[in-house]
Amino acid sequence: MKAPIYAPAEDTFLLADVLGKEQIENKAVLEIGCGSGFLTKLMAEKKAVVTAVDINPAAVEATKKLLSEEKLNGQVFLSDLFSNVAGKFDLIVFNPPYLPENEDDEVAGSDARYSGGRSGREIIERFVKESATHLGAGGKIMILISTLTGERETIALFEKFGFITRPIVRKKIDWEELVVIEASAHDI
Repeated sequence: MKAPIYAPAEDTFLLADVLGKEQIENKAVLEIGCGSGFLTKLMAEKKAVVTAVDINPAAVEATKKLLSEEKLNGQVFLSDLFSNVAGKFDLIVFNPPYLPENEDDEVAGSDARYSGGRSGREIIERFVKESATHLGAGGKIMILISTLTGERETIALFEKFGFITRPIVRKKIDWEELVVIEASAHDI
C-alpha cells in the first residue's frame, strides 16, 4: 500500500502566496517535501530551475506526473531531507510536518504527513542543521510553521545555526496561527 500524500491545505496555500511574489525566474530552487507537487508546479511555472524531493515514493511519482502533465521542467527524486541532494540553491522551500506528536489526535498522531515529532520541531531541527551547506551565496529559506510548533523556539534554532530570520506572513486558522519564516545566512 502506498503511503498517503500530503494534500494542499491552508499552509500550502499561504506558502504559495508568498512564493507567488518571489522573483525566482532562472533561480535554483529546492523544495524539500514536495508532497502533491503543488508548490513545485508553481515554482516551475515561474521559470525557476526546480529540484523537488520527498521521502515518500508516492509523492515523488505524483510530483513527476504533475510536472509532466503540465509540460514543466524540474528534477524530482527520493530523498530524506538533503540525503540525496547535491549542490547549492538560491531558495530552499519547506512545508514540513510541524505538528507536535499527540497519540490521541488522529491527525497529528504518528502520521508522517503531519507529525514533526514530540515537540513538532524534530524534522525542522534536522532540516536547519543540514540546510546551510545547500544554500548558495545570497540565498534564503522559506519555511512554514505553526504556533503549535513554537515560533520563538524555531527562530532560536535557526539563529543557533547562524541564520538571520524574520516572520514574513501570518494567518490565523482554527486552533493555530500559520507563520512563514524567511531565513538567510549571516555571512551573506
